[in-house]
This record gives sequence, C-alpha cells and structure tokens, in this order.
Amino acid sequence: MTLQLPIVFIAALGEPGQNWSPVLEHLGDLTTVTYDRPGTGAAPPRPAPRAPLPYSVLADELAEELDERRVTGPAILVAHSIGSLVARVYAGRHPHRVAGLVHVDGSIPQLRLWPTDETTVDGDGPDASELDTVTGQVEVLTATTPPVPALVLTRSPVHPTTADLPAGVEELWLTSQRILARELGAPLIVADDSGHRIPSTAPDLVAYAIRAVHTAAGTARPVRVDPEELSKAGGHLDRTSAT
Repeated sequence: MTLQLPIVFIAALGEPGQNWSPVLEHLGDLTTVTYDRPGTGAAPPRPAPRAPLPYSVLADELAEELDERRVTGPAILVAHSIGSLVARVYAGRHPHRVAGLVHVDGSIPQLRLWPTDETTVDGDGPDASELDTVTGQVEVLTATTPPVPALVLTRSPVHPTTADLPAGVEELWLTSQRILARELGAPLIVADDSGHRIPSTAPDLVAYAIRAVHTAAGTARPVRVDPEELSKAGGHLDRTSAT
C-alpha cells in the first residue's frame, strides 16, 4: 500500500506557484500544494521596512503556509532553481515534515554563477524582497538533510538557452548537481532537451521524477528509476548517478 503523501511545490526566484501548472496536469491523482511567496503572484508583499532575507525566513514562511492549510505531516518537496535552496534549508529546519525531495535544476549554494553587484530580489516591482544570499549560502551549506527518498533533475548540458553563458559555467552547474545527488544518495536525471525552465519545457519528466520519489516515500523503498520509462519522459541517468 502506498501512502498518499502531499506534494509541495517551491517555485523559482520571483515566480508564482501557477508556474507549476504544466507539471500539475500530469499529477491529477495526487494531492498537490502550490503557493505564492510574499510579493510574488497574488500574494501581498512583506510589510516595510524589509531587511534582506536569508532562506530560513522563506523556509519558515512555507511552514506557516502549510500550517494554515493544515498540511502538517510529512510531504514531498519539489523545488525549482532557487526554490531548491529554500527546500534544503527547510529540510534542515523541519526534517519531520519532509518525506521526500525532488530538486529541479536547483541553484548552486552561492547562487551567483559569476561576480556581480546586483542585488537578488524575490518578486516584481518596488515591493519585492531582497535576499541575503551570503547568509543563505551558509544556511544551505550547514543544513542537514533528513535521509528521505530523493531525486535530482538537471537541464541538458548543451542547450541553446545556455549557449551564451561564460566559459565554465555549465561545468560548474553540472558538478554542483552531481555533488547534491551524491550528498543525498540520489539518482541524477539529466533532461534530454531542456534548459533551466524544466517545469514548463519538460513537465512530463518532472512528473516522472515526482512519482518515483512519491512511490518510494509511500512504500519505504529505495527510489526506482526505469531507464526505458525515463527515456520516454525525456531524460536519462547521469553516468555518475547513484543507483
């Protein structure tokens, strides 16, 4: 018997929960939860004054959001881009509420791929919240992830959307995904033909990863990835992936 664990989605920087809609279309039989962080989508901004926020604030806001929706038991976290960093901190702060993890092309802990003086803001317009990415990086690197079923999903190493990135960036990105997969003891799935926006360009692949982790978490068994089914969904296992 498989437990019907809820699936909680954490969106990328400044993006609303509705951006997961292409994935949700493949998961109609599962319980899913999307939400908007303050200042994104339909959610009002945080009140002023707003000091730069580390990821722990975003993680605890998610815990409060789930409390309000009475989703207080363990859940599968599915997180894209910077949402992956929030998920890692959330898992460290609320391990009893995490039954599984799916990281979808998660941002690297230092977030920035090259030096810049730009601030990082979550949301649009003057009411967007600035993020404290330095403190956030420390939180990510010191977070202890509970031993739950997990999958790491990353973009295609060579894709038109990343063709103009500085030299070394894609190698750094893939290496970071491999490190995360190794730390989690998780398989690393590589999209066959998708850039960073995997939830919209390869939603069936994301759905496949979610179902694999959901089944593992609900049956207390290791994550099983079938290469043939994975190929049909548009992905393949990385050569260094855990088995």
